[in-house]
Amino acid sequence: MKKILLIISVLFSFASIKGQELDAYWQDVDFNDTTLIGSKQLSDKMVDFLYQYSCCDESSFDSLSIKGTEIILRKAKINMRMYEFVLAYLLNGYSNMGKSQVVDYLLTYPQLFEGEISMEEGLRLDSITEPYQLVKVGAQAPDFTGFTIDGKAYRLYDSKANNIIVVFWSTDCEYCHDFLLQIRKHLNLKSDYELVTFALADSQEEVTQAVKKMRLQGYHFYDPLRWESRPFLDYHITSTPTVFLLDKEKNIVCKPYDWLELKLYIEKNNKLINK
Repeated sequence: MKKILLIISVLFSFASIKGQELDAYWQDVDFNDTTLIGSKQLSDKMVDFLYQYSCCDESSFDSLSIKGTEIILRKAKINMRMYEFVLAYLLNGYSNMGKSQVVDYLLTYPQLFEGEISMEEGLRLDSITEPYQLVKVGAQAPDFTGFTIDGKAYRLYDSKANNIIVVFWSTDCEYCHDFLLQIRKHLNLKSDYELVTFALADSQEEVTQAVKKMRLQGYHFYDPLRWESRPFLDYHITSTPTVFLLDKEKNIVCKPYDWLELKLYIEKNNKLINK
């Protein structure tokens, strides 16, 4: 994350502004102007604003991002078409960043209150958020049936494991490898956790070699359809690595951004971990 913030700070040389100055940032934007929908002008302005609002405190990134999105959505709600665009844009962005806490907050339709929108508007919002609702924390994970790279039949809902870690990764992603190696090192994949992975690669052999090199136990899958394969679509995967921790009932209990976040969740909930 520090490297990402450093890159952003190079690309954006903004002064740090807070409070009323941040709110005034939007004075020159007419959220009733629907010609701004989809424009680079509005998209860049949202990115700049949220960066300025949250970049100075990495430890509070999620909470500050939520406050920043509240300001934007409060202004966008004067026009529901604009609100829909902003909500979809923010959901896509924070989903790609792996910020599940912010995504789950956005799924509550911030700044909209009962009776404020029509049924038609509500249905349009539901169509935007449906893919994210299906894989938010608390939802039951989509089922999956298939054959692993070594020919074993597997169905997620038939698993008897108390804890299942589902990982979507890429063989050419160093960060993905590091995440998987941390899981292998610190979690008992023989008895306490079941590892299920879905890989992006040029070939099944490439996945086989990568799994063998990392000495990963578990169930590993490859589909030449890549992003268009059923698991990637069902889990709404837009970036790798994307990780889900499931409980015995196959409910999503955590969507960690990195190993540290997964480790903290496991320790907080008194789950087993190897030091």
